[in-house]
Order: sequence, then structure tokens, then C-alpha cells
Amino acid sequence: MNKKPDGRTRLSAPASPLTGTTWSASLFALLSALTLVGCSDGSDQLVTSASLTAVPTAAPEGAPGEAKILSLRVTLTEPVNQPVTVRPSRIGGTATPDDDYLASIGEAVIPPGALDGYLTIELFGDATEESAETIELAIDVSGPVSVTSDTVTATIANDDSQCDTPFTKDPNPWLVNGADPLNFAHRGGVTDFPENTLYAYAEAAKAGADVLEMDVYQTKDNELVILHDLTVDRTTNGSGGVVDLTLAELRALDAAYWFVQGQGTPHDLPETSYLFRGIATGLKPPPPGYSAEDFRIPTLEEALARFPHNLINIELKPDLDGSGNYEVQMAELLQRYGRSTDMIAASFVDEAAVNFKAAAPCIYTSVPLGQGTDLILGFLGTGEFPPVPEHITWQAPPDTSQIGQVDIELEIVTEAFVEASHAANLAVQVWTINTCEEMLRMIDLGVDAIMTDAPLLLEEVLATPPAERSCD
Repeated sequence: MNKKPDGRTRLSAPASPLTGTTWSASLFALLSALTLVGCSDGSDQLVTSASLTAVPTAAPEGAPGEAKILSLRVTLTEPVNQPVTVRPSRIGGTATPDDDYLASIGEAVIPPGALDGYLTIELFGDATEESAETIELAIDVSGPVSVTSDTVTATIANDDSQCDTPFTKDPNPWLVNGADPLNFAHRGGVTDFPENTLYAYAEAAKAGADVLEMDVYQTKDNELVILHDLTVDRTTNGSGGVVDLTLAELRALDAAYWFVQGQGTPHDLPETSYLFRGIATGLKPPPPGYSAEDFRIPTLEEALARFPHNLINIELKPDLDGSGNYEVQMAELLQRYGRSTDMIAASFVDEAAVNFKAAAPCIYTSVPLGQGTDLILGFLGTGEFPPVPEHITWQAPPDTSQIGQVDIELEIVTEAFVEASHAANLAVQVWTINTCEEMLRMIDLGVDAIMTDAPLLLEEVLATPPAERSCD
């Protein structure tokens, strides 16, 4: 894992430390994208051209004899006045035609006025535990559209792992061993992109972020959705608690409604500041390569299907209503998509961490708050950590000022802390680091990962040769 690549607000995200160059480039890219796809005033008038994207997707293969379908969505930025036909042809991949999937893949037709269609691939399930397999397709399109890419990848996820034995961390793959730390895009990049949206995660990954960090809550109807807050008020055009709303109600909201690049989610700026507002609800077209769904509250399964080859960090939130068997549901979903050693399940809630560990011992986890507090207090006395075989990493802030549950002032991430953690075979992943100066300080301490609201800034720092790194 070494480096490659209206006044309703109660909270406001901190200002971004992005450089003027990065901010201007990102803004220019967005404005250019919205211009390229043409004008839309929210009416039903069709346009003569649009941008088409075939969305990379993963799906579990299923059990032997089970008929499973992998659906690759093809989507337009705007409806057009002619039918659009998408014809796929296999050009490669690790999956075997007529063994792992039916080689014959039909075309997709998007009727005039519609926005999407599907290329469907019939999968042949088995009971063999194996790595995920891919199908690389070239796509040929007829109709008044341009394509964002003429190839797309379908991924057949391994869903045969029993995940009933504890993981091993010998060696610990999340240690960077003196290399640069991993870039964790916190919520996809809180000040760079509309947080916790598929758009944010796709853009962060494209920019070079190593790990996509996401928070998961359970809805009123026991669906798993990606959202950081207990309520939808700060980020969307809605109001209410996540656990009090159904998935359908959440999906009707605009998750980018309050986002302003470089600032997060201020609620007191002019309407023109909210450049992404209305994409989710169809009032304006999305940038090329994306659809309205990419700006809504996503489900965890949508993220797993969209990013099968990206490292992921999932934070388990408390199961507030006590129903739905949250941790078991989470574990079963991750197993269906074959996710274990390429992700971390983190939680500050010890009960959630224990419950999840019992349901999925094979999946890497981080030290929860209660256990971590005891370990750190012991470290202050001995200068050492005991073996912690049940977890693979710390996820901690530089000091206790960021932890509301702790009422003592204490510096946590020090050179001695990092050395002792590494001696105990624990990675050190520090949050939430948003300034160039703090990023460089954490790099000097030898941490293994930096979680940041500004992954573009961190990537800019990491892309600079070590001897030339400066915040001037």
C-alpha cells in the first residue's frame, strides 16, 4: 500500500486551506463541464446532444445455479431527441467468458427523453473463494451524444468468503514503513467536494486519494446510507434525523445543496455560490461523467459497487434505534462484495466495534475509543503498548481537543506514540488534518495515513519531492 497515487444551519465546515491555483483550476473545470453539456432551465425540452457515461460497477457473483445479473448503467447528462444505442464488446479482463459470465452481452437503448439504460451481464456463480474478476468492455454508441470514455470495467465480486476467522497482521499492510502517508479523503473531501456523495468519492479517487473514508448510518427502514451527521439539515435541502427517514425520503434530497468549494457547507452565501445545487433534483445537468444520482445520499452498497478497486474506510455509527442488527447487516454486505483486507471498519463506539468484530472477524478494524483510552493511559506510564492483535490501526486526532467525549488536554500523536505503535504492529492514521503545516508535521512524525477534508491539498503536498516541500 505504498503511495502511487436559508439560515437553518447549526454547523459550519472550516475554511479550506486550498491554494489559489488548485481552487481556481477546480472551479474552472466545473464551470467548463456545466457549459459543455448545454443549457437546462429545468423544463422538459429535449436537447440535440449530451454526454454519455457507462458507469463502472461491481456485483456479487452469486451461489452455484443462482441467476445473478450485473447491470452496467449508461447515463446521459441530459435527455436527447433521438434514441441512443450502446453496443458493448469484450476487450479483456480476468474473468472468463461462458465460465464466469455469459459471453453474449446485449446492447442498451436509451429512448428519446430518457436519461439512462443498462447493459446487463449474466453471471455464473460458484462456491470458489477467489479474488474479484473483471470484464473490460469497449462501448460503441450511436446517437447524438459524446462519450466520456469508450471503455468501462465490470467487476465480479467474490462473495464466497466465510469471514469466520480473525485476520492476521503479519505483516501489517497498512504500515507505510517510512514512505509517505496514505491520503484518506475524509467523507470524500469536505471542502473540496460535496461530502459523502458518489461524485466526491469519484473525484477524490481521480485526484489521487488513496483511501475513501465514509460514515454509515441505518435508515428508518433499515437501509445503510452514507452520511456523517445524525441529521440531514447541514448538507441537504431537507430536515430531520437519518433514523427517522426512509431511504426513499433520503434519496429525494439534494446532498450537494449547501456545498461551496473551499468552504464546505455555509448556509449564508448568495444563491450563485452553490454551484452544484439542483443537479440531484434535475434542475440542472450534471458534469460530464456523472448523473443526478451522484449528488444524492448514496447507499453503502452503491459505493461498494462503484468503487470495487479502491481502498475504503468505513466508520460504523451507533445503531440509535436498536433495531435492524446494524453491525451484522454491515458485515454481511461487505462479505457479499468480497471486502476485507482492502478496507478498514472503524468505530469510536466500543459496543459497535465488538459487535462488528464478532460478525466479521476477518475484516480489518481500528482501536475504538474506550479501549484506546485505556491503552494510551498505560502508554503514558510505560512508554509501550501491549500486543493488540484484534485491531490493525489507530485512528486518532493529534490531541484530545478534537474528542468531545474526553475532558482532559493531552497530545496524542507524538514521535514516541508513533514509534511505540509501530513496535506493537499498529498503524497510525491521524485525523482531521487540513492545513499544509500540520500535514508536514504529521509526515515528519512518520504517521501512516492522514485523514483530511482537503485531499487535493494533501495530494499536492505529497506530489512535491520531500526536500522541496514547503507551505510558503
